[in-house]
Amino acid sequence: MKTTKGPRDPLVTGMGFCLPGRTGPTATPEQFWSAVSNGESFLSQDDGTYFGSVRIDIDETTERLPEIPPRFLDKYSDIHLYGLLALLEACDDASLDWRAGALSGAAVLAARNATADAIVDTYLPVLLADTRLVSPREARSLLFRNVLNAVMSDVETVQAGLVGSTGPSYTLSCGCASSSVLIGNAARMISAGEVDLVVVTGADYWRESRLRQYVELEERSVEGAEPQTATLMDTPMRPYDERASGLNYGNGAATLILESREHAQRRGARVYGRVLAQVTGRNAQPNLAIDLEGTGALRSARSCMAGRVSPEEIDYVNGAATGDRAFNLMEANVVAGLFGERAARLAVTVQEAVFGHSGAPLGVIGVAATLQMMGHGRIAPTANCEKPAEVCTFDPVPGTTARPARIDRALSLNYTIGSVASAILLGGADD
Repeated sequence: MKTTKGPRDPLVTGMGFCLPGRTGPTATPEQFWSAVSNGESFLSQDDGTYFGSVRIDIDETTERLPEIPPRFLDKYSDIHLYGLLALLEACDDASLDWRAGALSGAAVLAARNATADAIVDTYLPVLLADTRLVSPREARSLLFRNVLNAVMSDVETVQAGLVGSTGPSYTLSCGCASSSVLIGNAARMISAGEVDLVVVTGADYWRESRLRQYVELEERSVEGAEPQTATLMDTPMRPYDERASGLNYGNGAATLILESREHAQRRGARVYGRVLAQVTGRNAQPNLAIDLEGTGALRSARSCMAGRVSPEEIDYVNGAATGDRAFNLMEANVVAGLFGERAARLAVTVQEAVFGHSGAPLGVIGVAATLQMMGHGRIAPTANCEKPAEVCTFDPVPGTTARPARIDRALSLNYTIGSVASAILLGGADD
């Protein structure tokens, strides 16, 4: 199907990251592509655990953000720094000078997965403080940290404040599909003429030391039964692999810059690709069970493609399986339902074993990886997949070598427990 071009087409013109890396954060699009295209995994820790850590150099961060006085910056939590650093990288990549007001009218949107660690770490000290003994300075510090950290809108607030945006600004949380849904919101805002420029960031944070308690409680809850999903700390996650047994978590943030075609052309921006459509839905389940049939995701994907592209015109699917057998089965049913017999020849890969299951950033990561594949003409492998599971009805591209391929149209999927499902249809830079 041929796509009609228009001045309000939503284009992706920048991407930036603050994700796990080998010796420091994966930050630039080049670093991101190098990791993804080689199927690297940054989850193995020195103590033998598997977790996607992001180590930030606070001195370097202070130098990059002289606008924020150190006495304030040291009250920012890690998740704020993740979001700010990913934003800076995306602005650099898009050649947007935020210090000169390039984002003054932009929409600044953030996705969070409602992870509680960042909030608990700042809210509990307020509740436990002895108001009879705390000094005025300590009280001000506790209250400042609480206001800054104990709300879900924290990342979007510090981002919008930094760039001086007067445009729309809000935070959305619907599990692991959060930033995927926001990309759709951003595309619709641009198409409707509400804004010319939108920043979309997904950011999440888990405290590694607390995950062990969660894992032990999880194991206790399913003792004697087969778990649908499992959190892994001592073994690596393996999406689409016959040994898939659960997921490793990871921290970080990922940012995309979207802008209208006319705005991008006016400033001579480099374009990664176009968001052709996005649809959110869910399976009508009354509980948090996994929709093994994939009916919600299948419905979202079909609606996203309807009237725009046929299944035969989809060249690649960026999946969302976490390394659980249940999600492998769900995704296999989705792909088979969409593509029938062609599914066996279709490449479907996922990047979760590169950076860990990071929650809200996953939608941005999936779109960024897919657009990079389009631009480079290569399909990135599924990290840690060595022996594809029989249940997979598609080609997960096992190993560590990117496969040459032309990708003109692609789907990027995201879903979560509770069956919220998002599908994004992507086109190339010339669409």
